[in-house]
Amino acid sequence: MIALILVQSSCGGEAESEETKPTIKEGKVYYSLTYPYYTDEFMVVLLPDVMTMEFKNNVYKNTVSKGGLFTTTLISDCNNKELVLMLDFGSKKIYTKLDSVLIKDYLKNYPIPDLLSIPTSDSLGGLHCKKYQAVYEKLEDGYDCEIYTTDEIDIDGSNWCNPFSELPGVMLEYEVSQYGLVTRMKADSVSKVSVADDAFVVPGDFKEVSLEQMLFQMEEIFKQVIE
Repeated sequence: MIALILVQSSCGGEAESEETKPTIKEGKVYYSLTYPYYTDEFMVVLLPDVMTMEFKNNVYKNTVSKGGLFTTTLISDCNNKELVLMLDFGSKKIYTKLDSVLIKDYLKNYPIPDLLSIPTSDSLGGLHCKKYQAVYEKLEDGYDCEIYTTDEIDIDGSNWCNPFSELPGVMLEYEVSQYGLVTRMKADSVSKVSVADDAFVVPGDFKEVSLEQMLFQMEEIFKQVIE
């Protein structure tokens, strides 16, 4: 595992104290999804272009869907370090659960970049951001990319379940590589709205499967789109 370099900075301007910094405790973040290295303009229209993140009480849910064809959902309980993955595709409604041990083993399949703090100020979705540069040791590990995080959203340890686990704050712009695609997520807006408690509950008509089965099914869907 490559050591993570985390150099804190104020990203310009005067630093705000933790007591006075505005914090959004409940709401939704709307991200646009793009595919910077995918060159097939005809097929890219079949890929998801929006992701919604709902958050409340240190739990968040990321939902990605495309035209009613399929929906993938990630529910992360940052309090208990538990993760749920869901897939809704036609008549197939399945989910799988992972704890911190399984997540740790799963993340061994992904390269961990060096994270360099960049002393610059910016904002996304109306929130103050810190900028980082993710640098991979080899090109085959992934493309170097910029990451923007904010500490104005009240989710503690939001990155515990991804390759950027040591990164503080909630990511408002970042890239992920999966199923042969590099996807860039960028927050367009953040809304302070109420989130229902059952938003983080798996519906009763979903069937639990193993992680291996879930990953196989998701990979098959994306293969149909990009190949």
